[in-house]
Amino acid sequence: MFLSRLTALRWSLVRQIMSAGEMSIRELARRAGRDVRRVHDDVLVLAELGLVERTAKGGVRCPFADIHLDMHLRKAG
Repeated sequence: MFLSRLTALRWSLVRQIMSAGEMSIRELARRAGRDVRRVHDDVLVLAELGLVERTAKGGVRCPFADIHLDMHLRKAG
């Protein structure tokens, strides 16, 4: 379920946030070249997954310096 919610666009947002530090949703949308509402929706999902945090100022930040995910698939049978 976790990996199914991580689209390429959401990964791109995580990369933007990790490289720039705390920023507003509006600034994140501007940098990503995307609609503010869609970015806001994606940030909500990323926050639910624990990959980003909302700040007291209303912005968003990534609490991690490094994110590593492993997935192993094996043919059934």
